[in-house]
Amino acid sequence: MRLFALCLILLAHPSQPHDPPGRDTPGDWIVDHHRTFGLWDSMCDRRTTEAETERRCYIRYVDVFSARPAFGAQFVFVTPGPRIAFGIEPGTLFRRDGFRIERDGQIVWASPQAGCMGGLACIYEDRPATYLYDHMTMGGVFVFEFRDRHGQRQMLEWDLAAFAAARADFETQSAARGL
Repeated sequence: MRLFALCLILLAHPSQPHDPPGRDTPGDWIVDHHRTFGLWDSMCDRRTTEAETERRCYIRYVDVFSARPAFGAQFVFVTPGPRIAFGIEPGTLFRRDGFRIERDGQIVWASPQAGCMGGLACIYEDRPATYLYDHMTMGGVFVFEFRDRHGQRQMLEWDLAAFAAARADFETQSAARGL
């Protein structure tokens, strides 16, 4: 009986790692730089694959605005280029001008992308990314007014006061790694 139990345990226990090679999982990455600036994290990490060591740096903020069971979150990642990617849950619908940066009570930037406003892909690259990146660096408040996927009205305010310091650290660390 003991031998049978041991055989079952050995058969059930995987002999290979749970994540197949080439799959990008958080556990693959080792953080080698992390500094916090207000809401903003400036981070760099690396992973080793069979062929090489990959490196990346980014600024991130993750806002969990609603706990379970009606979980809701929104995030942003800024990567070299710059490339700015917002994670917005499907089913999110923003108010008109509900995805904006305000400074001194005035709207200084509002998302022109329909995908962002309707909870689809929300990625800024090239000139639009540089323009947004510069506005984030000048400070103010990133304001998001929307109805979440559960039908609840939400208003998020992300303070941009420390973003310039996060940007400086991110750019220094990215340059040091040749990114």
